[in-house]
Amino acid sequence: MAYESVVVYTDGASGGNPGPAGIGFVVYDEHNPQEPIFSFAHYIGITTGNVAEYEALISALKWLLKNNIQKAVIYTDSELVYKQLTGAYRVKSAHIRNLVSHARQLLNKFKEIDLKTIPREENRAANKLAQRIVKNIKKQKKPS
Repeated sequence: MAYESVVVYTDGASGGNPGPAGIGFVVYDEHNPQEPIFSFAHYIGITTGNVAEYEALISALKWLLKNNIQKAVIYTDSELVYKQLTGAYRVKSAHIRNLVSHARQLLNKFKEIDLKTIPREENRAANKLAQRIVKNIKKQKKPS
């Protein structure tokens, strides 16, 4: 089924700063916000929480493009990501600057994207996915 417009929740998590990191995003049809149409979680290696937040957003944007979805509201609980992408905060780190640039390039490919920040409590589904990745990696690394 083709979706004209969706709602996406993204989150990144790191078990340390830096530490094992995971990303997650959940996609809902705007007309049925209770039932996800897609969810994604992935281990991205050892990195910071800020990098994980960007990687989650970038992964979600790539998924939207791949699925020809041109209209979306995207929620993040990262005020830093939101404010850096909207220009309210400067980007000091070269590595983060590259992520900001990549995210902006992807955002510019859409007909209509609305990026919003929300409190962490309202981002439970994506947070749960990202946190589960981190917990699973940490369990695997514990000595028996």
